[in-house]
This record gives sequence, C-alpha cells and structure tokens, in this order.
Amino acid sequence: MGCGFCEAALSKTVGALVVDCVVKPVGRQLDYVRRFHDNVEKLREKKRELADARDRLLHKIKDAKNQLLLIENDVQNLQSRADKTLSDMGTLEEEIQLNKRCLNWSPNWSWRYQLSKKAMKKIQDISELLDKFGQLGPVGYPVPTAFPTIDFLCSKEFVFSKSSETAFYQIIEALKDENINMIGLWGMGGVGKTTLAREVGSQAQKLKLFDKVVITTVSQKPNLERIQDQIAHYIGFDMKKEQGRRSEQELWLRLKNEPRILIILDDIWESINLKEKIGIPIGDDHKGCKVLLTTRRQQVCRAMDCQNVVQLDCLDDDEAWTLFEKKAGLDDFSDDSIKILANQIAKKCGGLPIAIVPLGSALKGKTHHEWQAAYRRLKDRRLTEIEDVNEENAYVCLEASFDYLKNMETKTCFLLCSLFPEDDEIYAENLVGYAWGLKLYKGMDSIKDVRSEVLASIETLKNSGLWLDCGERHVKMHDVVHQFALWIASSRKEVSFGTVETLPMDESFKHYKAISFETDQTDELPKGVGFPYLKLLLLGSFMETSSEFFEGMKALQVCALKDQLISLAAFKFNMNL
Repeated sequence: MGCGFCEAALSKTVGALVVDCVVKPVGRQLDYVRRFHDNVEKLREKKRELADARDRLLHKIKDAKNQLLLIENDVQNLQSRADKTLSDMGTLEEEIQLNKRCLNWSPNWSWRYQLSKKAMKKIQDISELLDKFGQLGPVGYPVPTAFPTIDFLCSKEFVFSKSSETAFYQIIEALKDENINMIGLWGMGGVGKTTLAREVGSQAQKLKLFDKVVITTVSQKPNLERIQDQIAHYIGFDMKKEQGRRSEQELWLRLKNEPRILIILDDIWESINLKEKIGIPIGDDHKGCKVLLTTRRQQVCRAMDCQNVVQLDCLDDDEAWTLFEKKAGLDDFSDDSIKILANQIAKKCGGLPIAIVPLGSALKGKTHHEWQAAYRRLKDRRLTEIEDVNEENAYVCLEASFDYLKNMETKTCFLLCSLFPEDDEIYAENLVGYAWGLKLYKGMDSIKDVRSEVLASIETLKNSGLWLDCGERHVKMHDVVHQFALWIASSRKEVSFGTVETLPMDESFKHYKAISFETDQTDELPKGVGFPYLKLLLLGSFMETSSEFFEGMKALQVCALKDQLISLAAFKFNMNL
C-alpha cells in the first residue's frame, strides 16, 4: 500500500513538472504563432499612439524654444528614445510584410514565431515609453540671462568724458564697499545716464563683483508688474506660476537666494519703496543685493536713502566738439568754413549726447549752404511754449534732426512711435500694419512692399540716432526723444497725433488724426465726442468701449486693439474699416 501511495504521488509530481516545464512553455510559444495577426495589429496601434505622443512633445519643445527656454535632459532623452523606437519599427514592419508575402506560398512557422515574439517585445517597450510620456513634467526651464549682451549694447554707445569717467570709477568703488547698498546716479535727460549704468553693469560682472546683473526701466509712470517680471526673468523665477498669483514677498524671498546681485533701476522719477512695492531686499535684509538707480532729480536719490550719490555732467565744449565732429564726418581735410559753423552748432547742443548724435548725423555730407541754414535755424530758436522741459537744447537740436529727415513717410514712422508708452519696445510689424492700413506709402499695392519701405525707414531712424536698436525687429526711443516726438506730434497741425494725456482741452482735439489710449491713467473712453478726422486709434486692454464712442469716427482706417475684443457692430458707422 505504501509503495502504491508513493508511486501515485510521484506520478502526480512528475506530471505537474511536465506541465510546468514542457506544456506551458510550449503553449506560450504556440500563442506567439496563433496570435501573430493580433500582435501585429496591436503593435501598429501602439506605434500610432507613440507617434502622436512624440509629435505632441515636439510641439511643446518648439513652443518652449520660442519662449527662449532650455529643454530638460529627460525630455530630450525621451524624444530620442521615441525617435529610435519608431525608426526600428520601420525595419520590423518590413520583415512582417515580407513574411506575409511568403506565407501565401509556404508558411514559415519559425519565422512567424520570431516576428510575433519581436512584436510583443516591442509592444512592451512602447507601453513603457507611453507611461513615461504620461509622467512627463514641464519640457523647459528659463535661462537666467543676467546680461549676456550688455557688452555689445555699451561698446558702441558709451561716450567717455571727464565726467563719465569720474562717475564710472566712483560707482565701481561704491559697489566694492560692503557698507553701501544703494547708489544714485543723477543728471539731466539725455546726458548718458542709462548708457553709463549699462557700462557699470558690464564691468561689474567682468570684475566678478556680482554673479548676476539685472537692469529694468522704471520710467515716469512705473508699471510695477512689468518691473517685477523683468527682474524675475533675469533670475529664472516665474512670478505667475500659480493661476496668475503674484506677490512682492515671493520675489523678495527669491532674491535673497541670490548671493551677489546688482539691480539697476533706470529712469526713476519719484521715490519708490523697493521692498513693499517691488520686493527688493537690501541693507540688513540682504547684504549681497545692491541697487544702482538713475534719475534726473537729485532729490530722488536723497528720498531713497542712497548712501552714495554721483552726478553725471554734460560734455564740456572740447568733448562735445569731438563727438559732433565724429558723427558729422568732419576731419582735418574738411572745409574750414563748414568747421566753423559746425563748432557753433555743436555748442547749441548743450553738451548732451542725445542732441549731438542725431544732429551731427543729420548734417553729415551737407553743403556749406545747408550748414548755414542749420545754424540760422538753431541760432534764435527757443521752445518757451513747452512747460517743464529742462533739456531745451536737446529739443531744439532734435527738432532740427527731425526736419532733416528726407521724406514724410519716415517722419510719420518716427511720430507713430510717440503713440506707444514711454520706454516701450516697439515691434516693427506693428508699424508695418499701421502704415499699410493708413496707406502711408502711396502706390504700394502689396504689404510686402510696404514692409520693405517701413524697414528702410527704421534703418534710417536708427542710423540717425533718433531710435535705439533693441533686438530683432524691435526699436525703442530714448525718453527725451519720446517726449520730443509727442511734442512735435501734438503741436504741428499737419500731423496732429497725440495720447490721452496730451489731448488739448479746447475743441482743437477734434482735428487729431491719430490718438492712443494705451495708458493706465483712464479706463473709460469719452462718449459723445466726435473725431471726424481720426484715422488711427490705439486702445489699451483695460479700456471699456461702446458703439457710441466710434460713432463720430467716419474717417477711421486703423483700430489697433491690445488684448481685447470688440463687436463688429461697434464699427457700423465706420465705412473705411
């Protein structure tokens, strides 16, 4: 009995081993053959899923690069793996197609088994890849730019003078002083404060005084959110990360993590509480953070508790003449009578580079008679009708430079920029659109031709010194030039451009041809006011509009909207749009 029981038990054990070791593996191998077509179809489905996921990732990568973000390493690795897997799929599909053709004649079960097994392995690999796509975070991260192009910006603009050299070394020494965290640079508009501040930032980095240097423009009407965003961008910090929420405290805490940082606040007009309004930690809050501010007003330096206040004076007569001579293309071989006139004209610029550069450029290559005419024009010119203008010499010289522009289209392009907010970086394509809509260039039948003309005008204005180059397809005006352009645009009847702040109080505003409401000083457009000659209207994103407002604008040709939508019904009275 005992032996019978043992034999039965042994028989069951051996049977189980045979099933586990022989039957089941054979069954799995047969499954590869039986499910060949199912596996191939499933593989193709997985391939489509992977291709779609890879394409979506490529779109995200392209978008990130357009935003000047760097791509994460794991994202690049995942893209490479997906590309290789899809490439390998091509080889496998060729083998499958070849197998199908052979099966029509004589089935090769071994080949079918091998291909089905490869398909299942590839399905598993693709499934793992798709899981990684699902777990993927942001594809890119911002680059802490910290002044990569400051050398280029400064090298061709910086004008060395006795005053600028003295101011430069005073500021550098103050930056080295551990007890000084706030430095003020002041001087009249157009004297070169911004350019000097940029040069200081460039040299401070070369001397390794700071790990990062940030520059942002404050301007007469500060946009605190824009200032915060620019500072945050330089240090790779996103202030709008959580559903648009932003906080000065967040920026303050992030800046405290920067061991050594210089923040240049350019063109400040009134005292600002840096901690409460912007979120900049200085002094006892953060010894490694220093601020260099520029302003036209010495009292701003005092009000903001600058421990070191530096003045930048105008060029002296010899320095002004050297710069003017260079810009006007004069040398030892130039006509003596022209050089005498040029010297007198240079003195009219009052030692201001912002006046010397455009006027010298405008008179380059002119005849003796043209130099005489320019001197007569400047000799007795006074701008007494302009209130609160301390840079009278600059305005007089800028007006002469403007008048020397050869064609009205270029002058109009210059004045169109006065409609944009001060210190705005103006996109060239916006000017192209306005010129096309206003039919500024007569006889031009295509927007391509208009674009060429506008870009040519932009180059003329940059070469003349009236506009600043600030990157591809963008231009900018010095704040003094912007104020001058506004004055010209609103004071000359043949032009009649203006902003909501410069509109006259009398009925003469009805003759304006272009008006900008791109300002945060008002959020409601006037009603019941007619603008029968208005051709160009710029509206900010905060404006509330109604059809009544447009009713009196029969001549309107261009209406530029910023981040807002207006019903077409509002323009039912405007037949030119």
